[in-house]
Amino acid sequence: MKFIGYITTFVLAVAVAVTLSVFSLMTLAAQDESQRGHVDQGQVCVATSDEEALGCPDGGLFMARLPVTGEDIQTPLRLENRLLNTMALYCDTNHEIHRTQTGVICVLTHERISAAASDEDA
Repeated sequence: MKFIGYITTFVLAVAVAVTLSVFSLMTLAAQDESQRGHVDQGQVCVATSDEEALGCPDGGLFMARLPVTGEDIQTPLRLENRLLNTMALYCDTNHEIHRTQTGVICVLTHERISAAASDEDA
């Protein structure tokens, strides 16, 4: 009889733990969605240089096209480094970032550019 009590207690504990986990995940997902805000899907700002990227609106879709040189093809790590630098400088990490072989599509933020410019002035 004790054995059945132990099994019942264990099953109830597992059920409560699973229920709390699912509830927590759903709550966090709902908070995450409400914090993201709306991104206009109707326009994409395309830039191939830093100057063009500065002209793109903050919070809008942004596509950075990196020109691929022969050296990039021979040294894939160099191109990967350029992609990562572009993502780190221009992309809002609160939204998804999609990368391809020659570019990045993300939601643009100018926050890091402003911070880098103020660091240079100091």
